[in-house]
Amino acid sequence: MKKAQAQLIGYLLTILLGVIVVVSIIAILFYFYDISLRNEIRQGLKQIAVQISDSIVRLFEVAKASKAVPSNYSSVLISQISLNLPASISNRNYEIVLIAANPIWQTIQNFTIDSQNVSFVEITSGAKIIAKTTQDPIESIEYDVPNINVGLQGKSENGRNSKLSYYRYNINGTVYDKIVLGEADILINIENIS
Repeated sequence: MKKAQAQLIGYLLTILLGVIVVVSIIAILFYFYDISLRNEIRQGLKQIAVQISDSIVRLFEVAKASKAVPSNYSSVLISQISLNLPASISNRNYEIVLIAANPIWQTIQNFTIDSQNVSFVEITSGAKIIAKTTQDPIESIEYDVPNINVGLQGKSENGRNSKLSYYRYNINGTVYDKIVLGEADILINIENIS
């Protein structure tokens, strides 16, 4: 009887040890799969951001030579580039957002020299391309756009509506330039934050 119990306990311990080994192997494989998938997603997002950044620079170079000036309270499309973006990144949905520089990203420094207050504003480009997945695993990258003196705005999801448009518009005699990703009904500029 004791011999049978000892054999049964031995079999149970062997099965338990086998289950622990199998679960450990599965957990290790899943861990490496997850790391590999996240790296693949980040690489894909970065490639898209670089592609968009290169297209922004090309569009800017073409449009800066334009002398078109729209009439007051109107806009004109200067140039446009269609992007060939993938429908998914590693079978995950994603979105791309262009964010322009604004006063929040500027550095204001005040100091006193010879009893006089000196202030200056250090303007950084601040324009960014933010690419992120909208499904698990959620990964996000930010890519700085080269320092160009034009506003950016817009959004594209899963490669749809992925064209870059260069607009020039006139408000009260002041001409602004804007690069838009996707469709834009309203062109915005942040002038003041309080």
